[in-house]
Amino acid sequence: MRKTTLLALSAVVAYGLTFGLGVSHASENPATVLINANVIDCTGGSVQEGMTVVMVGNSIKAISKGQPRANELGAAVRVVDLGGAYVLPGFWNMHTHLSEVFPENPALDGESVHARVVRAGINAMDGLRHGFTSVRSAGEQDYIDVAWQQIFDQGFVTGPRVFACGEAVSPTAGHRGMVADGADGVAAIRRAVRTRIQNGVSTIKIYNVEMLADELAAAVETAHSLGIPVMTHTREPGAYAAVAAGVDCLEHGYGLADETIALMAEKGTFYDPTIICNLSDEYIREREARLAALGHSDNEQIVRLRTAIAYADERSPEHALHQRRALVKAAEAGVKLLIGSDSMPVGEIGILEMEQFVISGVSEMDTLIAATRNAADVMGLLDVLGTVEAGKLADLVVVDGNPLDNISNIRNVKMVFKDGIEVDLDQELGTAGYWDYFGSTGSMSGYLGKAEGAAGFQRGPSEPEGQPE
Repeated sequence: MRKTTLLALSAVVAYGLTFGLGVSHASENPATVLINANVIDCTGGSVQEGMTVVMVGNSIKAISKGQPRANELGAAVRVVDLGGAYVLPGFWNMHTHLSEVFPENPALDGESVHARVVRAGINAMDGLRHGFTSVRSAGEQDYIDVAWQQIFDQGFVTGPRVFACGEAVSPTAGHRGMVADGADGVAAIRRAVRTRIQNGVSTIKIYNVEMLADELAAAVETAHSLGIPVMTHTREPGAYAAVAAGVDCLEHGYGLADETIALMAEKGTFYDPTIICNLSDEYIREREARLAALGHSDNEQIVRLRTAIAYADERSPEHALHQRRALVKAAEAGVKLLIGSDSMPVGEIGILEMEQFVISGVSEMDTLIAATRNAADVMGLLDVLGTVEAGKLADLVVVDGNPLDNISNIRNVKMVFKDGIEVDLDQELGTAGYWDYFGSTGSMSGYLGKAEGAAGFQRGPSEPEGQPE
């Protein structure tokens, strides 16, 4: 199956080389100087106004107050006047399933693995245009994520940095009984972890709830011995056990208890709550009403389908309230938060996760840090990524409007840089948009009615209610 994945990738690279799909050469990239920039560096400090940011090659060379003199700029320098736009580190979506079309639906009906590979890459590249310069895979078949990790890293096609995990490590009957043939016992768990690392993953995901204590310890010890971080899909009481065992990051943390939050703060465990996938009907309607009031509901197709995705993961009011409160408690306790959407696509649902953090009660600054600094930190890359500082790699997002005043200003993407190279935000990937994939899957139909009801909730009094097409 790995061979099939690579064959499909070769077709995408050939397409990119022929038609100019984001093909880039960092060594040919001239120095770029951003002037009249307001910098939110995501170290936790205040906004730096009226700054100049100098990028040379793939890194940030300097950040300084004011503008450089004309004689300080060489002929090969490109100067961009941002006019007061805001410069931030590139965003990270830390819980992605690149080939997923709909929750728990990794493929379209009748879709070949070749097509799934291509679609996964398009999802990643679409996310880059939304400002997500890095994504962490939280489970992918056939090492599709590893293949794209390699292609993007090699620079043949421009896409986000992919931190791949392959398939999750689980005992038989793990993940609510969905794993039919898992790794049972310490030796099998160790082998499963080592096999994934041998195949090129940069992180390990486990389902720890069904693991015995010695299996959980073996998974963590084996990965850490090879310098690889561990994340776990978990719920209580497994969440507490995972933190005690030394996992680096909790995913979801269903039913997260106060004592677990306290232990996470003590041990430095990261928390990726995927709050966007833990909403009740009330909260879904709350979100859509807010976005409509802010003017972010113009595209009816996106509104209908993003809302249908939310209803596919609809939770009880009690569950949704608990997860919202747990997120705020974790933030107040000093737990390092992460932004992860779980549902796809990378871009729109990743942005929704950041907005949902703020709606849930997390500050705008803590939300931005969760999407940048903390993500680089959990991957052991804070020395080169995650903040806007001289000497770091030039993964940057430029937005109009201050996201500390209104987090939804992250939707106003003006420029994106990956490795110092400006991303073409207008490049069309095909005649069909990414959202057309979602609309074509039959599993969507059962949720469209609820979605249209929620869309109708946010319309103005003079506008017609949303109706099925």
